[in-house]
Amino acid sequence: MSSSSALPPNPLLAMAITEKLTRTNYPIWEAQVLSTIKGARLYGHLTGSMVVPEKKNADKEGKQVLNPTFEEWESRDQQTLSFLFASVSRDILSHIAKSKTAQAAWAKIEAMFASQTRARAVNLCIALANTKKGNLSATEYFTKMKGFIDEMAVAGRSITDDELVEYILTGLPTEYESLVTSLVMRVESVTLDELYA
Repeated sequence: MSSSSALPPNPLLAMAITEKLTRTNYPIWEAQVLSTIKGARLYGHLTGSMVVPEKKNADKEGKQVLNPTFEEWESRDQQTLSFLFASVSRDILSHIAKSKTAQAAWAKIEAMFASQTRARAVNLCIALANTKKGNLSATEYFTKMKGFIDEMAVAGRSITDDELVEYILTGLPTEYESLVTSLVMRVESVTLDELYA
């Protein structure tokens, strides 16, 4: 019996991605894939931090034999690569299909969507700066602004709660001027929960 038969089962087999990667849903897809792969403790295969062991080593007689540690690493890497292949649309698969490792496929995917992600983050910053309460209810306005922040986090760009409070206050009409003044004059920061209340 070969050592490969002793490998543990694929931890990704039972994991389902609800939305395959297309040209328009990268942030949602990435969030699903990363949580699944990190949960399976295979994230190092995407980043390259899971060091590749020597493919062969010497046995007791000095003969070069396949290293069982390499076999296990290769099995996990191919399971991760297979999971990536299964989680993308045919259009995206055509760009990564020749990848031999999970890290190579991940790097190609990240490169394909890097500019799209940056553009999305910039557009969300512009939306935050330009959104006004207008005729929205306070709850609708707060929810809309909070939604922009959540989308930015998915796009890899975070905004602090203090910054969000500033954006929200900036978008309020003059009838909220006394509220804005009292909040701005406070020494301590206003939390999102306090602002919402």
